[in-house]
Amino acid sequence: MNPAQTIAQQFLQQYYQTLMTNKMGLIQFYTDASHMTYGGQQHDGLKQINEKLESLAFQKIVYKIDDMDVQPGALENSLFIFVTGQLQMDEAETYKFSQSFQILPNGQGGLYVHNDIFRLVY
Repeated sequence: MNPAQTIAQQFLQQYYQTLMTNKMGLIQFYTDASHMTYGGQQHDGLKQINEKLESLAFQKIVYKIDDMDVQPGALENSLFIFVTGQLQMDEAETYKFSQSFQILPNGQGGLYVHNDIFRLVY
């Protein structure tokens, strides 16, 4: 496994684990420069992304990643990650999803989500 794949895998594990245990904790992955598109609706910056996270109606969610692809990003130490998988909300039926992330250096030795596109696949 190359370093980019290792970083991407660690990021995804932390991201989805946070989503499954404390969805409001996801805000720590974003900054005011971040953009999230969720089911076709765009949310820009911390305020709008936080409002979207608050609006997610599920009480419990379980994610299973089926596959992941990663490429170096346009900026040094950035990554573009594409994920496909399955999710189950509140023990209802299982849905397929795809999600893309562009993660960039945050200037403090870590990374943040600059772009996040999520879509259920019917």
